[in-house]
Amino acid sequence: MSLFRTLERRIAVVFVGLLVFVMLLILLIVARSGEVIISSESQRQLSAGASNFGKLIERDQRQLELAATVLASDFGFREAIATQDQATVLSVLRNHGFRIGARVMMVLNLKGEVIVDTQRPGQPPRPFPFAAVLHDAHQDGRGSGVVQMDDKRLYQIVVVPILAPVRIAWVVMGFPLEDAWASEFSRVSGLDVSVVSTSGGIRASSLAPSLRDALEKTPWTTLGTEPQQMTLAGGHYHAVALPLGPQARVLLLHSLEYSEAVFRQLEHVLEIIAGLGVALFVVGSFGLARRIAGPLNTLARAARLIEGGDYSRTVVIEAPDEIGQLAAGFESMRLGIAAREQKIMQLAYEDTLTGLPNRTRLAERLDQLDPGAAAMVAVLDLDRFAPINDALGHPVGDRLLQQVGARLTGLLPPGGMLARLWGDEFAFVADNTDMAAARNFAKRLLAALREPIELDGQRLDVSGSLGIAFRPDDGHNMDALLRRAELAMYEAKRRQCGYMLAEEVGEGPPPEHLSLIGEMRQALEHREFILHYQPKLALASDCIVGAEALLRWQHPERGLVPPGRFIPFAEQTGFIREITPWLLKEVAAQAAVWRESGLSVVLSANLSARDLLNPDLVTLMQRLLAIHELPPSILCLEITESALMEDPTLALSHLAELAAIGLKLSIDDYGAGQASLSYVKSLPVHELKIDQSFVGSLATSPKDAAIVRSTIALGHALGLTVVAEGIESEADLRWLEAAGCDIGQGYFISRPLTADAFADWLSTRQGG
Repeated sequence: MSLFRTLERRIAVVFVGLLVFVMLLILLIVARSGEVIISSESQRQLSAGASNFGKLIERDQRQLELAATVLASDFGFREAIATQDQATVLSVLRNHGFRIGARVMMVLNLKGEVIVDTQRPGQPPRPFPFAAVLHDAHQDGRGSGVVQMDDKRLYQIVVVPILAPVRIAWVVMGFPLEDAWASEFSRVSGLDVSVVSTSGGIRASSLAPSLRDALEKTPWTTLGTEPQQMTLAGGHYHAVALPLGPQARVLLLHSLEYSEAVFRQLEHVLEIIAGLGVALFVVGSFGLARRIAGPLNTLARAARLIEGGDYSRTVVIEAPDEIGQLAAGFESMRLGIAAREQKIMQLAYEDTLTGLPNRTRLAERLDQLDPGAAAMVAVLDLDRFAPINDALGHPVGDRLLQQVGARLTGLLPPGGMLARLWGDEFAFVADNTDMAAARNFAKRLLAALREPIELDGQRLDVSGSLGIAFRPDDGHNMDALLRRAELAMYEAKRRQCGYMLAEEVGEGPPPEHLSLIGEMRQALEHREFILHYQPKLALASDCIVGAEALLRWQHPERGLVPPGRFIPFAEQTGFIREITPWLLKEVAAQAAVWRESGLSVVLSANLSARDLLNPDLVTLMQRLLAIHELPPSILCLEITESALMEDPTLALSHLAELAAIGLKLSIDDYGAGQASLSYVKSLPVHELKIDQSFVGSLATSPKDAAIVRSTIALGHALGLTVVAEGIESEADLRWLEAAGCDIGQGYFISRPLTADAFADWLSTRQGG
């Protein structure tokens, strides 16, 4: 479109279009808000009016009762009634009614018959037509109500007894509900009032005659005590209908016209302001677009010259704003090509975060050393860096690595070099260093590293594990030496001894395992690790109550790597401490997803001995529960007997902390370890999981069957839930069910499934 052909027009049209859209949106919001406010205020006034009307009726009733009581207490009046002097009684009634404005004045005998009536004097006694009011008077000592008399008018009447000193008669007084009465209430409340008879017709109203006629024709019988909108003679009202005895209702109406007029005026003012604003914005937008597009056209021409290889034309645009900065950037680009080439070379040998040499530069440094001289290669990995990074954020983690790099640089031996390999892993190269010097260097380095680092007012405790290898004893090239030093570092981390030499570790695992450390690290970064979930079945109810999260490795080249190929090695080297936090985060996230979708199952995750002894484990679990807003009981941590026995005291302490926050705990592979019954009894666990080696031979081994049966009894005696894993046949399942086992798990129930497959499988099972 020609309208958008140039940048200048596009800028102006977009700006003006956005302003018009915003203005229209504001006008729409104001209009809708006005309607809501008008309606709410109207309903509020109706509610207040309804309350005040009830108070008005009560006030009039009290005044009428007081007047009737005063009359009934008059001695002469009582004497006239007692002597049946009707002429005197009629005279007293007329005089008293005239003074207080009562139109209806009657005296009833004890039979409930009208014996004196100012409106019908001289007539014989007749039954009082409003038995309900008289009944209330008999019950409560006085009665009142709104009634319709023979003249079709509505009256507010009261009935009080005449005592001398016992009741000798009743006196009745009534005030008419007329237009004047309705107008007075309308003046006080600001509402229009109409009193209607249930038999039809308006008996009193504050409305103008035209509106009164319109109300007569309106189906007001549909009104209730909740405000409803209605239209009278083209005007909008909110109205309620309140009961006024069995023969009448009062209609309260609030006109919306004044409020609507105020908001219409406000909308008109806003429309004028919006129109003027758009007009001014059109002029300003085109002016601004011209100022922006002109310099940009100049820059576009300069860019085409640079694209063609012509760097001789100077780009000069004198402007103090972003356009001027862009022009300066073009000029810097023209002058800086050579500098960038140099920078590229620098980046090839330098870590961008810390400014330290990288692995490539470190390898070159090793090659530059005298091949015949001894050299040391050391690998340092920070402890508990991942929790710090997760808790405080990557920016703080990056600054921590920078501070650590600066501190380590000051500890280098003469001629040594420090490099950052990746993440929180650093490496050193130094020549002419023997074992004694290396040990002293390791002690100084670890001691300096333990000094707290302060970032943003927070003191962070940092420690690390160091592995040291020597050339030529442990290898000749950088890859071999780093591999040996890294193995020593992981062993030091496992033993929590600070540092170890490569010769103290031995040759390490088979060659095919040596690459696993780097590959597992890459697997974490590239999300090659996945979780499968194996269902756990409650044997008594045949319901799925949980699932165990099982780690799998989908290697890009080797395919699905069996857990037995890498998990033992990860535990041996200590790399399991990197994997477990990831696994627990994934399990917590999946539990949150399933819980939100209505799938309530307890998810179990396995902990190794390294994990159980990790001081950051409890903090990690608390953080995951808070992030995903999970109840602690939805997660279960499974610990093997061997993990418990490595450091029983520390393990028990950590288990107590985990149980205190509400997590479920389970002893995994029970029966395959060496934990004593007295130790198991002291553990704060909720579940006992029988090792599958016993379950798989129930049909063929009476001894295994006896062990399983006794283990079930033991678990129940300790108040624990008993789980049997490795169920592979229906016979095993039925045997365990008969033996009282609580929960079963195994391939007969289901193989481990991906999260989506697990949800589909469970849905199909429940639907079937």
